[in-house]
Amino acid sequence: MGARGRPTPRWLAIALLLLIAGGLAAWELFVARNAADSGVREVAVVLAADGPFPDVLYVEQGVRYRIAVTSIDDEYTLTGVTAADGGGGTAGRGAGSASGPVIVRPGQVVWLDAPPDSLRDGSLLGGTGPRIERVDRLSTLAAQGIVYPVAVIAAHDGLVPSQVRLAQGSRASVAGVSLDGPRMLHIAGTNVRLALWPGELLERAVDTPAPGTYNVVCEQGCDDDRWTGAFRIEAAETAVPWVEPRDTGAAAQLNQTAPDFAVYDVEGRVVQLSDFRGEKPVFINFWATWCPPCMREMPEMQKLYARRGHEFELLAVNFLEHRPQVVPWVEQYGLEFPILMDVTGEVSSRYGVWSYPTSVFIDKDGVVRGRFVGELSYQMMEDFVDAISEYKPGET
Repeated sequence: MGARGRPTPRWLAIALLLLIAGGLAAWELFVARNAADSGVREVAVVLAADGPFPDVLYVEQGVRYRIAVTSIDDEYTLTGVTAADGGGGTAGRGAGSASGPVIVRPGQVVWLDAPPDSLRDGSLLGGTGPRIERVDRLSTLAAQGIVYPVAVIAAHDGLVPSQVRLAQGSRASVAGVSLDGPRMLHIAGTNVRLALWPGELLERAVDTPAPGTYNVVCEQGCDDDRWTGAFRIEAAETAVPWVEPRDTGAAAQLNQTAPDFAVYDVEGRVVQLSDFRGEKPVFINFWATWCPPCMREMPEMQKLYARRGHEFELLAVNFLEHRPQVVPWVEQYGLEFPILMDVTGEVSSRYGVWSYPTSVFIDKDGVVRGRFVGELSYQMMEDFVDAISEYKPGET
């Protein structure tokens, strides 16, 4: 009833209900976001005779970590680490103290607490674990074409860590072990299944799906329905790699300014095409490791670069592959020119590449002056480089 016994207007009651519902929804969103972005990350490490998995533990700067460690073959002693309580309710605390050495035994999970910046870049976790490598964010690894190694542990009541975090567009190498019996896990909504066995580390490559949370279902080897776990795919937030948008009017066509782009090379450095404008002409080669003509072309490109690299820049843009596929190839042929990682395929798409190899030749002013689809001979490369090196404004 309203004032003086009058009924409350219907619109006011509806507004009040909507306000309450909106407040509850906002609170739930806040709680969920606060839990997801609390600044604590859980990761796992598996120790084995042939080395730890992962062998490199990538950690985000400024983030607190809880690290679950287990062994598959022997007893290990970790030093210089801090033991913590069990995480996520999935495994208990192992031997060790807050300040002394921590003992890790097969079939047992020990949790370590690592406050921000306590994991030194280049150090070994506990003296025997993986090498620590600090990055600004996980999405940087995806942009650099680095395969992100992820260890998981299947405990009796759920996955460790309880939520595996990956960046959109990344490729992960997932390896896991079960503590007390074989288990078959399925990442719901995908075709990815993980077989985990006691005392054995099984590895599988996983391409990340769209952003979102994907529950991990234990299809075999679990006694009840309380088993839990999830993969959380986070949207990538990084300025690279990027390519000049179409609405700029730039197109990879003859006598037009080449679309600008910025991507990582295999050394983790950002290379931007426009940095060479006004400095030197550019020879861009689009290639892939599965392309036989590319394989035949590369030694000739290296020969030309070694002889005339001071006159022009050679950028070899790899299509959709990752560093473990590319680096051995680069080392085999002794390539010294920049190898760029087009991990999203956006640069190739913007340049209209439909066959490999494809080469684009850009003059000192950033204008496309030549394009060739297919394998180039050494003499053809020289002729194109001569043309862009000698080009004068006003010529056609």
